[in-house]
Amino acid sequence: MQKFRFLYIIICIAALSACNDESYLNDLENEDTIPKPVFIDITYNGGTANVSIPSTAVGVSCASGTNTDVVLTLDDAVLTEYIYRVKGSSASGSLTINSNYKLTLLLAGVDLTSTAVTPAMHINCGKRVSVILQEGTENSFTDNASNDKKGAFYTKGHMEIEGGGTLNVTGKARHALCSKEYMQLKKTTGTINIVGSVGDGIHCGKGDQDPLNNYFKMSGGTLNFSDIKGDLIDCDDYGNAYISGGTLNLTVDGSDVKGLKADSIVEISGGTLNIDVSGMNAIGIQSNYATYCSGGTITGTVSGTNAIGLKSNISSSSYVMEIDDEAGLIGCMFLSGINIDLNVTGSGSRGIRTDKDLTATGGVIALRGLSANSPGYKVKGTFSGSDYFSWTSTDE
Repeated sequence: MQKFRFLYIIICIAALSACNDESYLNDLENEDTIPKPVFIDITYNGGTANVSIPSTAVGVSCASGTNTDVVLTLDDAVLTEYIYRVKGSSASGSLTINSNYKLTLLLAGVDLTSTAVTPAMHINCGKRVSVILQEGTENSFTDNASNDKKGAFYTKGHMEIEGGGTLNVTGKARHALCSKEYMQLKKTTGTINIVGSVGDGIHCGKGDQDPLNNYFKMSGGTLNFSDIKGDLIDCDDYGNAYISGGTLNLTVDGSDVKGLKADSIVEISGGTLNIDVSGMNAIGIQSNYATYCSGGTITGTVSGTNAIGLKSNISSSSYVMEIDDEAGLIGCMFLSGINIDLNVTGSGSRGIRTDKDLTATGGVIALRGLSANSPGYKVKGTFSGSDYFSWTSTDE
């Protein structure tokens, strides 16, 4: 295990620093205690792809030759974490990696548009998949309507993203960025642009209703969304959402769509969330169990008939209704230190709504809008902590 921790540190330094990967690694050749990482290079050049597998990459095979729909497979008996370094561009290219062991995907300036029935990026691995956005690079992935998987950039296992580069994803079949289990954006993450999607912009969900492995966690980076037909971020199958840092620009425009939705808990302890909600029944942030806000900032505008900024939901169709709720928390919201500043417009719209109790013990909650929307929030259960709320009428 210690071996791979050393490897992980090396990859981070190599990917995020401005120095050359190979020169840095050569300096480590005489370090007996630190193994030299093994790179498998995939380089796209229009209508061809060059795959370089060194002799040290035991058990890795490429069945696609120079075809731009690259398929790499790791033998099941191999227990070595390799680094797949991807660069170049192709208007008819994709990458599939089949592995039963964890791996690192180093995106070093790649632009792929898939014309096949596979995602532009398909990591068929149920283990941890570390995705590193190399500093100073832009990396783009687009699928097409015939994609038979859930996302244009799809991983079967746990996706952990870091590195100061940029990732652009467009989903023309279903979701854009999709992980079958959890997805984590670490503190060093750069910018992720979800350029468009037929389904959700970001989707996490395993399908077996396991809350321990179904979640979206963001500790850093910037998330931008545009032209999304479904929810911006959907944590499905008892999924949770944890926000502790970074910037989320949650622009939602459409009927019955959500910016950030979790089937179970939404927990916000830091970061900046900019909400621009418009459309009938549109919701900026929704939990289907309970919402906990202890830090960070939420600002923006809520507009449209019955639109809502933050909502703790009770729904007969929700997964969480099957949970034994002895604590009686379904539909509750707890605010203990977050700063919220929302402008509320539109018939029946609310900055905050809970289907049960709302408890505030700290923070500043400033809501403003027309008198018809006064006081900008709706609580169906018990409301305590009104001193932390303020309402400003914008009637002329």
